[in-house]
Amino acid sequence: MKNWIIILLIFIMPLSLYAYLDAKAQNAKVCAIVGNEEVKNPKAKIVKFSSPMCSECKEMTIELDKAMKNYKDSVIVEEINVVENVGKGVKYNKAAIKKYNVSLVPTIVFLDKQGNTIKKREGLVKSDEIIEILDGIK
Repeated sequence: MKNWIIILLIFIMPLSLYAYLDAKAQNAKVCAIVGNEEVKNPKAKIVKFSSPMCSECKEMTIELDKAMKNYKDSVIVEEINVVENVGKGVKYNKAAIKKYNVSLVPTIVFLDKQGNTIKKREGLVKSDEIIEILDGIK
């Protein structure tokens, strides 16, 4: 019986420690993405939520690149992948999804210099509309 307890502890303790540290690392990663980064860098920001399996997300990247040509010095673009492949499973970036209330991808969120949400757009947004929104933020 003691041998079984020792064997279980040998397997459970490292797995528990791994799960704890992984959760803590994910939390730190999300804080870096959606935390107080605006204080360090007082620029307007676009947060783009995407997934590698999303074809519209790839189109959105092209449209965003077109729009950002004139805003590289004044706007930060942050891309958040909502789905992360972890081994054989899939893990979602729940904290960022919840903070910005994202229900589908692609979604882009426009933030002012103070980090306040100005506008949120779901689905494919063309470069002309992105430019129009960015002009309104300035």
